[in-house]
Amino acid sequence: MGRIRVLPEHIANKIAAGEVVDRPASIVKELVENALDAAASRIEVRIQHGGKSLIRVADNGHGMMPEDAVLAFERHATSKIASAEDLWTVASFGFRGEALPSIAAVSRTRLTTGTNDRDPAAEVQLDGGIGSAPQPAAPLRGTSVEVKDLFFNTPARRKFLKSDQTEAAHCAEAVFQLALAHPEVHFVFISGNSTLIDARPARNLRERASSLYGEDAAKQLIDFAHDGAGIRLQGLLGKPSLARATRAGQSFFVNRRWVRAPALSYTLQEAFSGLLMHARFPSAFIFIDVDTREVDVNVHPTKQQVKLSNEQDVKAQLLSGVRLRLRREPDMAPHWAPRPEPVAMRPAWPSARVTAQASSSGGPSAGGSSTAGPNEALFSVQEARVPYAVSPAASAPPVSLRNKLRFVRVLGQAHGTYIVAETDDGFAMVDQHAAHERVVFEELLAQLRSGKPERQVLLHEAVLELSPGQRALLDESRPLLRRLGMETEAFGERSVVIRSLPTVLRHADPASFLRDFLDKKEEGIETGEDRELSEIAALIACKRKSVKANEALAPQAVASLLERLARCENPFNCPHGRPTLILQTLQELERQFRRT
Repeated sequence: MGRIRVLPEHIANKIAAGEVVDRPASIVKELVENALDAAASRIEVRIQHGGKSLIRVADNGHGMMPEDAVLAFERHATSKIASAEDLWTVASFGFRGEALPSIAAVSRTRLTTGTNDRDPAAEVQLDGGIGSAPQPAAPLRGTSVEVKDLFFNTPARRKFLKSDQTEAAHCAEAVFQLALAHPEVHFVFISGNSTLIDARPARNLRERASSLYGEDAAKQLIDFAHDGAGIRLQGLLGKPSLARATRAGQSFFVNRRWVRAPALSYTLQEAFSGLLMHARFPSAFIFIDVDTREVDVNVHPTKQQVKLSNEQDVKAQLLSGVRLRLRREPDMAPHWAPRPEPVAMRPAWPSARVTAQASSSGGPSAGGSSTAGPNEALFSVQEARVPYAVSPAASAPPVSLRNKLRFVRVLGQAHGTYIVAETDDGFAMVDQHAAHERVVFEELLAQLRSGKPERQVLLHEAVLELSPGQRALLDESRPLLRRLGMETEAFGERSVVIRSLPTVLRHADPASFLRDFLDKKEEGIETGEDRELSEIAALIACKRKSVKANEALAPQAVASLLERLARCENPFNCPHGRPTLILQTLQELERQFRRT
């Protein structure tokens, strides 16, 4: 280890920039928040190539004097606070004095600012954080910040950026959230040659949500307000029809600051308990107003994470407030499905015969016939030692069907949900829904890998309204969707028309599938083509009209399901990792009954 040294300022600035600037969207957020602090009534954001080559944020705020324009690029130079005590009463979005120097350290930056339309404005240019004296520019009221060639001097960071469309979607999301929190401000967001957001000043949150979210979706939002324990909650709650496949439809704001709040998201999910299907998440815009002394906004340089000293009170008020509001909405009171009446075990079906049997090479036999007796049904799976309860972890390695586990007799269904069968050395219970999802998943994945999925043209075309971020992602995803058999076409500024879809989705809602696909895409399905196809096949398997729990199956349907499951590469888990079957050996049964 060498001697300790103090790093040169330009190197230290590049390192510090990584805390504030991780992608173009973080720059957009910081610059827009600066514009809001400057009391701007109009903010225009323009990007090129997802913000990698250009980000320009222009506002009509109060601007800066020439000497302040230079000082603004000094680290920790700020007009927002003067003492440590001010951190507990800060009402501005920016206060750390880190955004502009961090941005300038990893880009080519130009700032133009003025205080009125008569006097010359000041222009400051920096290249990798190194600049010169301000130059006079045309009169301007407000500030324009232009950021070019992001990470040009830190190529290691640049390679971690995603595609242009994905980065553009994140930039659009940042503008979307800030526009929600400030309906009185006119927001414009332009990506390339496309205007994705043009939200003119609105009278209230609902009006702003309608302009951003679309009128049809806004009709499914209900107003929400609740006060308690010194906490004021307000916003809009989405009806179950707006539930999403991810938490992308949820926005939380603390004193109008957009924040990431996993704990509040879980509380919101609990408040919607009984209203949503499994793995669906509510949409909501929640604004939380608390005493500034209860909030620490200084826990992270990006200020998207805050610490609430009264977090438990906030969660309790959110839970009770949302539940009360949902109960007052017609047809929205949470309902829990009653447990079905016990169903007696159905007797064995003499006609139920599973003919698929794994060959020694691992696939189903060519002949497809069974030599079993009249009351037998043969189902071949792997010999590998399967634990008593198959855990999700068992789905990690592929399962080959080299050796045989025989289902010598199908006994019937238990509770209309589980297929019960006798095996050579015990018995098995098969979850019919999970098994069918696995079957559909593998059959569809084979079609996708071959590049020849069956396609069905819609008699009645489906129309879906998209958020600005989803529009950017859809542009990137069109070739892949076309390969799947889904044809889409732009319809107006924010809508898309779905003209065809994969045949396996003929019973699903096309618009719901496309929205879920874009939600998953937003989470980052970008780990190679085969992984992406697997994610899509799993999503389609969920959307397809699968065999459900509490659904009585005919003997032929049971035989067909087991037969197709036998052909699967991994018959033991559904695409999400849940077990499809549980095995119990005769030896284990006898041990539990103390016969051995």
